[in-house]
Amino acid sequence: MITLCPYNHVRPEVLVFTISAKGVYGLTAIVALGARFNERPVQIREIADAHEIPQHYLEQILVILKKGGFVESYRGAQGGYSIAREPRSIRVCDVLEVLEGRLEIVPDQKRDSELGFFWCGLERKIRELLDTTVADLLEEKSRAQHRFIYTI
Repeated sequence: MITLCPYNHVRPEVLVFTISAKGVYGLTAIVALGARFNERPVQIREIADAHEIPQHYLEQILVILKKGGFVESYRGAQGGYSIAREPRSIRVCDVLEVLEGRLEIVPDQKRDSELGFFWCGLERKIRELLDTTVADLLEEKSRAQHRFIYTI
């Protein structure tokens, strides 16, 4: 589960927003497959090596993503995984919900609190970011890479 808690037990003034390794690795894999949309299937080893993800763990994650309808698998020597839908039709929040469970950004008791307006506003902003598509991430990644190309 992804949670944003307006408290934590060690430092109550700190907001804690957590996405597990499963969510991070799964989203990374989806973006990697999205970059190869309409190309040959990608072997798990390729993704695992390129993104430093434990291969066995990635296999488990891809099974979940397959059940969720985000990836397809192909058997054989030329087999592997490919993204099941166009990158523009896959939202970050959908991928994370399949992997992490329900997205609870602001606990219900905080919505009804004195600062409920603030917590709900914060949740709206986070949900806007989570509505980003895989295509959006690929475009932003491409722009970021081009920003740092220097010629000497």
